[in-house]
Amino acid sequence: MTDKMKEVFIKRKNTSQILVNPKYLSESYVPSKLLFREKEVEEIARHAADFLFSSVVKNIVVHGPPGVGKTVAVRMLEKTYNETAVEHDVDSRAIYVSAKDLTYRRTLYELARSLGLNVNLGMAIADIYEMIVNHMRETDSRYLLIVDEIDKLRKRPGDEPVDSLVYSLSRINERVERIAVAVYLVTNNARIVERLSAPSFSSLAPIFVYFRDYNVNELYAILKDRVEKAFAPGTVEDVALRLLAALIKRESKDLRWGFLVLREAPAEAEDGKITEKTIWRAVDVVERNVLKQVISGLDVNGLLLLYALAVLMEEGHRYIDSSKLYLKYEEICDALDWQPKTMKHVINYIGAKLESEGLITRRPVSKGRYGRTQIFHLEEDAITVRNIVREVLAERFNIRAS
Repeated sequence: MTDKMKEVFIKRKNTSQILVNPKYLSESYVPSKLLFREKEVEEIARHAADFLFSSVVKNIVVHGPPGVGKTVAVRMLEKTYNETAVEHDVDSRAIYVSAKDLTYRRTLYELARSLGLNVNLGMAIADIYEMIVNHMRETDSRYLLIVDEIDKLRKRPGDEPVDSLVYSLSRINERVERIAVAVYLVTNNARIVERLSAPSFSSLAPIFVYFRDYNVNELYAILKDRVEKAFAPGTVEDVALRLLAALIKRESKDLRWGFLVLREAPAEAEDGKITEKTIWRAVDVVERNVLKQVISGLDVNGLLLLYALAVLMEEGHRYIDSSKLYLKYEEICDALDWQPKTMKHVINYIGAKLESEGLITRRPVSKGRYGRTQIFHLEEDAITVRNIVREVLAERFNIRAS
């Protein structure tokens, strides 16, 4: 065991000699220049400058697919805005909050904390909001409120968090009877804003700024720029970078995935070089790690339903309908002495959860006079999914699926 551990330490030491500045591949790194986004960066900066110097309110929705520079752009904007405000002695500040996996209340709470307000998580939504409004009334400061990943706000039954958040923030100026805030919202899906209620959309009156997808040559150039900063000279072959850029485009991935692959690649390198073969190995590791992370977030019933689908697909079943899937799920529950959920709950709720995580797809089909059913398909390799589920069950619940 000691010898094996020493091997791991030596391998990681060799890794550190290849990847010398890993910070340039991290999601938190904000470059001084955002390649191939000059037009978009200039547009959001122009609107922000109008608010900073002339109190002209333009609420912006920055949208586009994942991994195209939206977050980096608004983080750059936050930094530049605040530096400029200090340089020109303007009483204004940009505040950035990521709403990913937050509730509407928690998002307001984070904004209030950034304003320096003494709030706590036990407070009601209305009380937190009133503290924000009162703060705006009592000061002459102006704030550029940047809320990232609004499409990732946690939604509860009967709740419309995006609509509530937009309505609250966009009405602050009306409530305090002066120009106090401008709102920048960042989302992967602009339609989430277009579906706002009429009062919210009217109050926001957004200007949309679209961040297009990168082409393969741009992806290569961005990867090359980061590699030159992060890796020791001569350790990454150019053909390996071109392969990674092509994979990002072909597999509909994004740059964040590409940076994950590059962070993993040194551990798979041979003779101190990252080659095409290294990239393929690193991709396999990253894909399994990402898949395990998603699967690990499921509850027991989600895990067992996913396991049932993987087993059926591995057995060669081409069309797996609701009844067949539920029978296999029940069979696994019986074997593990686990109380199964009802068929309606499993198919409509647990199935929907698995689909929202991108693990499965479902399509409704007609059975004629026998009604309708759903056909299930696993989006990942069945053997890999089965093995990961078994690992997760063993780790978290001390349950072993056979």
